[in-house]
Amino acid sequence: MRHWVLALLFVISAVPAQAQIPPEWEAAAKVAIGEFETDARPWTQETRQGWALARAWRQHNNGNTEIILAEYLTFTALCRASGCGGNTIAGKSIAERAGEVKSVIAESGGSYGLAAAAHDWLAGLDEPAKKNAALWGKDLDRSSADFATGNLYALDWLLARARPPAEQAAAFARFALFIQGRAWIGSRCLDIAKIATDLDAPPKVESCQ
Repeated sequence: MRHWVLALLFVISAVPAQAQIPPEWEAAAKVAIGEFETDARPWTQETRQGWALARAWRQHNNGNTEIILAEYLTFTALCRASGCGGNTIAGKSIAERAGEVKSVIAESGGSYGLAAAAHDWLAGLDEPAKKNAALWGKDLDRSSADFATGNLYALDWLLARARPPAEQAAAFARFALFIQGRAWIGSRCLDIAKIATDLDAPPKVESCQ
């Protein structure tokens, strides 16, 4: 009996603990993504699906599952908008999307080149795209200095450019907000830089100063 108990304890201890979504992140996702929604659709599995998809994306690209808030918000938004069954990203597998990201970064001369190209494209459009180009062009490190963030920004660019032309700039702004922390969305400048930092208060979206 003693050997059976010891064996059971060994099996239990060998099973890795599943990381939990930080509650402040989950609350922040609902508030930040809710800024773009016009209906009152209830939340179901999207926050958990986004967490799992973000970790799978990070595992594929970086070999670890230590995701950042921007990744969690991005993939939760994708799951919320179009579903992510089978660990798909807008209808394609993680491996397919990762291959596209790698290619577009290489074609752009690296993550900094991709960000500069995206911002140049925005600068040639109407407002608020021009304002976002000016806002984000001040510090390319924010989107490009880190390997994981550079990959995510490239994915944002690819997903936005797959939309109809009239929707591309707005789609990119919504995705980029999660990385940049601030973005012009229509006539509003939204600031989510501190949305998950105050554990003693509900998250809120600020107005840019």
